[in-house]
Amino acid sequence: MLTIRLGVYFLLFGLSIVLAQDVVARCSRPVNVAFSQSGMQVAVRGNLITGVYPEVLKRISINEDCQFNFSVVPRARQELMFKNGQTDLLIPAIRTKRRDENGVFVRLVYSRPALISIHSEWPKISTMKELLNVNSTRVVIVRGYDYGDEYVEILKELKKQERLIYEADPVSAARTLKSGAAEYALMLPCILFGEIKNDVRVSDLLARLHYDVISEIPWMESGVYVSRRSLSNADRNYLKALFENTANSALVWKYFQNYYAPEVLNLGLRPH
Repeated sequence: MLTIRLGVYFLLFGLSIVLAQDVVARCSRPVNVAFSQSGMQVAVRGNLITGVYPEVLKRISINEDCQFNFSVVPRARQELMFKNGQTDLLIPAIRTKRRDENGVFVRLVYSRPALISIHSEWPKISTMKELLNVNSTRVVIVRGYDYGDEYVEILKELKKQERLIYEADPVSAARTLKSGAAEYALMLPCILFGEIKNDVRVSDLLARLHYDVISEIPWMESGVYVSRRSLSNADRNYLKALFENTANSALVWKYFQNYYAPEVLNLGLRPH
């Protein structure tokens, strides 16, 4: 009888530990995500937030006991909110040393920006030196985008030459190209392609896009940052594990394939 009682006791004790670990493993509160418009990676249509990364988070929410609250802000504001601990995730994001200070990174894909124009007569550019030497041209970028040290160095030199134009979002960058105020845009091809495809004000540019890859800008890790400032250790570790599992499942790349044609993906994205 004593043996049976002890067996039942240890069984219940072990079960209580498993249940307690399960409770700790789940998100203790809704996870706040501030998105910015980013082509079909993040597409905002009125009150509807869709695109690759919102759909990935919605799928995770269905499969796991974790709720995500979405909001929409300009890209520069999104970055500042994450830095200040006002939002729990920074997604999508290129991995940089500066961002590593504020969050734990999980790679979901590889990406690389390109130099994009709408006029075939502009010189083909493949190096930073060639870009800086074509000093009759101007380059538009989206404020808050960061594609690593080489990208930042290019921006510094363009700014010295007074050839850099900042815009708040990708569709504004597309309109700057269309107006002739800039000859090139420097960003991920999938972002500008998505904005142009979905906005009637610039959709006529779609068939006119030309892409040049600058050799100094390498393929970079792109994914999600989980906040070091706003989340508890338990929530941060749980979310990190969730995104690692998501990356290993190839779910993100499947959504990219749903939203983009292969020729667009091949220009600036590679699977995990």
